[in-house]
Amino acid sequence: MKHARADFPKDFLFGVATSAYQIEGHAQGGAGRTHWDTFAASPGNVVRGENGDVACDHLNRFEQDFDLVREAGFDCYRFSTSWARVLPDGRGQVNQAGLDYYDRLADALLERGIRPCVTLYHWELPSALADQGGWCNRDIADWFADYTQVIMGRIGDRMFSAAPINEPWCVSWLSHFEGHHAPGLRDIRAAARAMHHVLLAHGRAIQAMRSLGMGNLGAVFNLEWSEPADDSAEARLAADRYDAIYNRFFLGGVFNKEYPQTALEGLEPHLPKGWQNDFETIGTRVDWCGLNYYTRKLIAPADAAWPSLQEVPGPLPKTQMGWEIDPSALTRFLVRTRKDYTGTLPIYITENGMASEERVQDDDRIDYLDKHLAAVLDVLAQGVPVNGYFVWSLLDNYEWAFGYEKRFGLVDVDFETLVRTPKASFMALKSALSEGQSVSQPLAQPFGAVHEHWNLVADIGGTNTRLGVVTNGELADLRKHPTGTLENLLEALHDLRDEIGTNPQAVVAAGAGPVRDGTIQLTNANLDLSETELANATGAQRTFVINDFTAAAWSVAEVTRSDVAVLQGQVTPPAGTRLVVGPGTGLGVGALLYSEGRYHTVSGEGGHVGLYPRHRDEVDIFEAARRIAPGCFFGDSLALEAEMFLSGTGLPILYQAVELAAGQARTQARSAKDILNDARNGTDLVAEKAAQIFTTHLGALMGDLAVTLMPEGGVFLVGGVAEKNRWLFSDNFKDAFNGGGRFSDLRRSLNLYVSEQAEFGIIGANNFCKNALRQQPD
Repeated sequence: MKHARADFPKDFLFGVATSAYQIEGHAQGGAGRTHWDTFAASPGNVVRGENGDVACDHLNRFEQDFDLVREAGFDCYRFSTSWARVLPDGRGQVNQAGLDYYDRLADALLERGIRPCVTLYHWELPSALADQGGWCNRDIADWFADYTQVIMGRIGDRMFSAAPINEPWCVSWLSHFEGHHAPGLRDIRAAARAMHHVLLAHGRAIQAMRSLGMGNLGAVFNLEWSEPADDSAEARLAADRYDAIYNRFFLGGVFNKEYPQTALEGLEPHLPKGWQNDFETIGTRVDWCGLNYYTRKLIAPADAAWPSLQEVPGPLPKTQMGWEIDPSALTRFLVRTRKDYTGTLPIYITENGMASEERVQDDDRIDYLDKHLAAVLDVLAQGVPVNGYFVWSLLDNYEWAFGYEKRFGLVDVDFETLVRTPKASFMALKSALSEGQSVSQPLAQPFGAVHEHWNLVADIGGTNTRLGVVTNGELADLRKHPTGTLENLLEALHDLRDEIGTNPQAVVAAGAGPVRDGTIQLTNANLDLSETELANATGAQRTFVINDFTAAAWSVAEVTRSDVAVLQGQVTPPAGTRLVVGPGTGLGVGALLYSEGRYHTVSGEGGHVGLYPRHRDEVDIFEAARRIAPGCFFGDSLALEAEMFLSGTGLPILYQAVELAAGQARTQARSAKDILNDARNGTDLVAEKAAQIFTTHLGALMGDLAVTLMPEGGVFLVGGVAEKNRWLFSDNFKDAFNGGGRFSDLRRSLNLYVSEQAEFGIIGANNFCKNALRQQPD
């Protein structure tokens, strides 16, 4: 080669790049199906119908391949992680074998002195997410952020650099408008939404990695220089439109927080509602910009629908892909990118290379690389801050719709035997990289900088507040603090944040009281708490205040057979809408509505529905209760608020009413705990009668609510009264629940459970938090 390491500045990085689906062998190691598996299985999409099932078998041969990277003298290895290998369904259950593989991969690179440069997504979308609309569904931004937290929570500390998504134009326009890549759509609306959502997902992933403490985060764009096919105004306009769609849309979104008007002329009618409000996320700060460059295109107008253009064959030499070789366009791109988008931000050539038919003596590739390195030296002389250059690719691999036909590798792969053979270009780069100073940049993230992502959940009571530290979706630590004043509560939150040393990503605070405009009025603690105050105290990006029965409803969102006692129905609670009733200090009622595979909270005021005498002998008891608490009755009827009998506060009133109805003198008020203990022990007939009324009325009320809601996922009793007094909920309770006249058979068909989750408030707040972080408003 004409150029060597010595020609470049000290600490200029040289690397080589690959991607997961193209080399790993996706049918191995527990990976889930992707839309590329489906796309390849559809006739006509991929040459010879080839797929990535085996590819280069890098999954089993990565150490051999990394020995080649070290032998060539590369400073960095750019690779991608497979979403479906980590999360086979894109969400939910983790494939531990996939995480273990990337863990070993990271260690193997560092052991060889090679800097790991990760890209989180290189086009293999899990099929389960494709079924839900894939990149056309706005929720994908949060699904992707969740995936980012999982994979970077495992290997992020050992990465030198990280970028969320490789080549957003290919992910969106090429795949949703031109149909050449999975999912193979030709739909302008799908393309516009995918273009926006891929950038939104990029921003959410950057935020997720920042929350873990990671640095050296970037964005990677593929660029094609567009030139008019002739001197006509129509051709110039078509070339500008191509440039706006292919290049400026994505660079402009990330770095300028705007889309070019030329692209919006055709795309804006199809962009999702409220797209203008997403630029703060899309434009989240990055530390560097990566450019993938291969070719330029000559563009002519076309008599067709927008964008009304077509590619025209050019006169320059071409690669095996049929792409023109134009190193000068790389120079122009680098100068323009610095001027219009990145300023002083470091730029990396994250991919550059060519496909060649030459299996061993690939002199054409050597010449290609030399000329593009000369283009980089040219812009360095002009002051453009280019900090590194990555060759695509280490290995001949699966070249997407072209199958295994096009060969980009520095190393030849025999796809029958999988034998690797370094080509002449590999040996030329090995010689060139041996000449010059060694690189002094670190291999990975600074020691101790990367930490586990965490959320903070709070269950605020009138006396005490429980604070839960949640990492990777699981409760890792639980603290108890006096609630006190608002200042005391916020100080406790702030102190926990300082103890951990990093801001939580999200905070959810649950308590008794109404929520309005981001503020909860905590009736039991006699204070108001706002989401803004939570953010100020903890530094969290996302904060939520929720009613305690919203939390109670969410507590059963992920419930298993080990979390419940079964009163009737299936041993394992089935998926579906769930009704939650909790007799505690008050009587709360909530529900999780289930549709399209997702839960939605509906909280109510079940404690304030009317309760009537169920038997003639209860009439006197209800009339006695009127004399004790007249304001809790509905007009001049015998209906009173259910909470006045069916709660820890109401049970002492019920006890007094039973006494009065029996003609006994009123005694001093007793606690609900003492009343239930006496009833259980059989030492107080009044207590036994009060407990019997409590049990049967609660069962009947729950049965009535269940008939209204039809909760296929089950009816759940939650809270301390249910957990500590299981003896109450036996045959009498079930008989009352099922006693629905014509609907008795229906009620008996419903699943009925007692929750045994001691920390149901904390669990519910955490489940709410996980759901809220996945969702964005339409």
